[in-house]
Amino acid sequence: MRKQGQIKYIDSAGKWNDMDKFKVTFADGSVYSFLARGNFKANVGEEITYEVTNQQYGSAKLIREFQPQATSGGNKDQLIVKQTCIKAAAELHSHKQISDREVLETAQTFYNWIYGQ
Repeated sequence: MRKQGQIKYIDSAGKWNDMDKFKVTFADGSVYSFLARGNFKANVGEEITYEVTNQQYGSAKLIREFQPQATSGGNKDQLIVKQTCIKAAAELHSHKQISDREVLETAQTFYNWIYGQ
């Protein structure tokens, strides 16, 4: 059963096998045990999505929503190139009366030229 809740407290609760165990108290008063490698992957005050895995034992697991990693290798480089192309296109057309769409088309042309497309 998926739930959402704002974290009020995170308490270390020892280890289980090779995992760290945490008791997490939510703003609504519910408390669940989570396992993690290292620190718990959320902070007090955050709203998280989690799944209750065993209601009887109060166990749950954190559900991580997909978030693009803008800082990982190629993605970061591509983001920088795209920003540079937008800036160059805007500067090129700064003295003209053209639409945003035309600036974006120019930026795409620059981007395609850089990546040989």
